[in-house]
Amino acid sequence: MSISSLEEIKCPCGEVFEAELLSAISVSDNPELKEALISGEINIVCCPACGEMFYAERFILYHDSGNELIAFVYPSSFEGQAAQCKQKMQSEFSSAIKNFEDKNKITYDPMLFFGIDDLTLMLRAEQELEDEENVLIYTAQKINLSFVKIPPSFARKLNMPKALPVLKGEKKFGESSLGALKMLIKHNPNLLHYVKLSEKLSKNKNLIEEINKKLQK
Repeated sequence: MSISSLEEIKCPCGEVFEAELLSAISVSDNPELKEALISGEINIVCCPACGEMFYAERFILYHDSGNELIAFVYPSSFEGQAAQCKQKMQSEFSSAIKNFEDKNKITYDPMLFFGIDDLTLMLRAEQELEDEENVLIYTAQKINLSFVKIPPSFARKLNMPKALPVLKGEKKFGESSLGALKMLIKHNPNLLHYVKLSEKLSKNKNLIEEINKKLQK
């Protein structure tokens, strides 16, 4: 769940005041917070003395179960303590998942960020990727293709779309899927993430089998 609390904040002008800040964001519970974060509207405060508006940097835990993303976002000033932060993240994550029932077990690793900007940059890039995925899904029937999906965390690791084209009637991603990719790119050469994927697969055929093993049931 998303969590917020009153925090004491010091403005650059020296004024100390209280404001409600988010320390945990659950996209499943509050999907609107994802867009607010991307738009730079999270934890923005206004000093009652000088009127200056600024981002109050605090630790934030970000969780989007649908996209298999857990992010531990430390203030950028903590970057020099990266090793300690990573160890703390892994320890807290391991302790937390022990309380999950087997059917709700999280099978993907948490990600570590320093500063909210790095997280928002990644989320914006993934939005662009999702736009191309939506084009594939919309276009597939028009050009006699279908599509399969892989886990979002696996797709993120390889910086590739999670919706992949396959020939009509196929349920697996195999050698013939290279032909499906070429059909998609020929129909719409502006799908740059799929162009990069085609190039990547042409250079590394073993990746096809790796993708096939990760197909979501």
